[in-house]
Amino acid sequence: MANEQNNRERIIDQIERGLLTTAQGNVQMVRNERVRVVTKLSKDVRKVLNQAVKDGELGHMKKEGRKPEVYFHPTFKYLANEKRGQAENKTIRVVNSVCI
Repeated sequence: MANEQNNRERIIDQIERGLLTTAQGNVQMVRNERVRVVTKLSKDVRKVLNQAVKDGELGHMKKEGRKPEVYFHPTFKYLANEKRGQAENKTIRVVNSVCI
């Protein structure tokens, strides 16, 4: 958790110093985290991330059933699959606990 905070602060610092644009910062954040599970995303950020997918900087998996949408570093597709599976299992457990 502390590592994520350090990465976020480093990216914010680079944006404030003009070394990165906000768009580049969003893409870099996903690349640093390796996998970003998406539940809600603003239209502007989604546009930037989708452009990064087209440029080959990121990978993307659309929402399928209970599996959430994810953006990921292209090298870590296996982690994206794993995170999606974990999120799906969590959703199933929550639904089952409410229905029982």
